[in-house]
Amino acid sequence: MIFGIGLDLLNMTRVERLFDRYGDRFVEHVLTDEESLQFRTARRKIHYLATRFSGKEAIAKALGTGLRSPVTLHSISIISSEIGKPDLFFDLKLKQYLDDNRIGPIFVSFSHEGDMLSAYAIAESLV
Repeated sequence: MIFGIGLDLLNMTRVERLFDRYGDRFVEHVLTDEESLQFRTARRKIHYLATRFSGKEAIAKALGTGLRSPVTLHSISIISSEIGKPDLFFDLKLKQYLDDNRIGPIFVSFSHEGDMLSAYAIAESLV
């Protein structure tokens, strides 16, 4: 059963302006340590930042919490597998929240066209 869905639409130009203005401070604000490691080697850095930001927004919407504790930019890591699949990892506080609310797997998918990026998330219920 579906617990919730979330959709986020983002203009990547906005992320580019924020990155140009704040640089590493913006990266540290959005990315976890694990994501930062992938970011360093990413060919399309703005795209990488945009997908992580938008994906976390979509997940927060699917969970119905918005971006506030325990669902924060740093409680979710979106790590690309070898084939580019976005794998999700959660910190302990968020894992506990998911367990307490009987929320099972969460999935996220991205699509982009030109400067526009969309992120779609589905959270499954264990009930």
